[in-house]
Amino acid sequence: MGKRDIRTTANGILVLSGAGILAAFPFQQHFAGGLLFAGFSAATIGGLADSFAISALFGNPLRIKWPSWMGTRIIARRREKLIGELADMVEKELLTVDHIKMTLKDYNLGDTIARYLTRHGGAEDVKAIATKLAAELLGKADPGELATGMRRFLLDHADALQASDLLADIGEWSIKNGYDEKAVSFAAAQLAGLAGSEKVRLLIQQFAEAAVKSYEGDKLRRRLVDFTAGLNAYAISVKVQNWLVAFLEGMASPDHPASLALKEQLAGFVERLRNEVELRQEVERIKSKLLQGAGDSLRLDQFIASRLEKAREKLLAANGDASQGWIAEQISRGVAKLSESAELRKTVDSEIKHVLLAWLERHHTVIGKLVREKLNAFSEEELSDFVKDKAGKDLQYIRLNGMVVGAFVGMGLYLLTFWIGGARA
Repeated sequence: MGKRDIRTTANGILVLSGAGILAAFPFQQHFAGGLLFAGFSAATIGGLADSFAISALFGNPLRIKWPSWMGTRIIARRREKLIGELADMVEKELLTVDHIKMTLKDYNLGDTIARYLTRHGGAEDVKAIATKLAAELLGKADPGELATGMRRFLLDHADALQASDLLADIGEWSIKNGYDEKAVSFAAAQLAGLAGSEKVRLLIQQFAEAAVKSYEGDKLRRRLVDFTAGLNAYAISVKVQNWLVAFLEGMASPDHPASLALKEQLAGFVERLRNEVELRQEVERIKSKLLQGAGDSLRLDQFIASRLEKAREKLLAANGDASQGWIAEQISRGVAKLSESAELRKTVDSEIKHVLLAWLERHHTVIGKLVREKLNAFSEEELSDFVKDKAGKDLQYIRLNGMVVGAFVGMGLYLLTFWIGGARA
């Protein structure tokens, strides 16, 4: 039965009981008439009293300004106290941390999230939201501001990264895994190929010509000796080039003395990076100069702008279809992993509850504050209408019960007094 239906029923019974008083009044000297008159009278009185009391909650009954001691306009006059008590009830009795903990124990939030994502279209909603959000963020990002922020961050936090320790770690890892030998062999092989090129031979020949001319000068005897021995710039460059190529090819072997010496020097340099203060300071100074030079010379804003544009194009490659693209693919993988792994769902449930309860314990008073703010936003009339809307049906049942109970009580009292009077007679 709706609120209007129960109110109509209560009003109808009240009118009926009032009409019953008038109908039974002429016959009240008889037993049946007196019994009905007493029942109708008590029902009418109970109904009117409850109607007055209910009306007094929200305003002035019969639109008469009653004295304050009559207790009318209860909600309006005690608005602040009512709001405070409601907020305290919600905060300290209904939504306490302990109650929330007990309720959360009955639910596995990981299973709930997985069910929503896989069975109720949640994954598609998440893809659409994530794709749209990412596209908007990429479109609104300012490459200049990002570049400035990155430069400032790198320079401000340059000391947080010790380049000497990083280089030492890389060196130790390379030596431990044999990459120092591979690096030396690779470098020697590449240098051997470069040393055997014609350009290098010509360069050596130029140095040889300069050396020969400096040695011979304008002395004829030296020229004759060199000519007889076949010492000319070309021959010298060929011999030097062949020796250099052979030496570098030999270094490509891990057992070559030069290769072993170079690896020992590398190990010693790594050790110095760990222990020598001056070398470490010099490495850090070089790092700072490189960072400063990179910030001044590199067009970081252009690089960021191009990367952002490529990312945006890749994101929107599916013509707005949120089910396609890199973000959608990552979300699909995550959803599949979550639905397949009970352990992951258990972890998600535990982490969400931990974060939620930790937040509640720190900010539990926010619940009461939110209730107060919401109720304080109502005017007196709006608050009365709000309470009337939520509790109106129950209040009409109070009227109905008052009339029914009043009728039985009235008839019971009549029977009692009638019996007492009859007994005396």
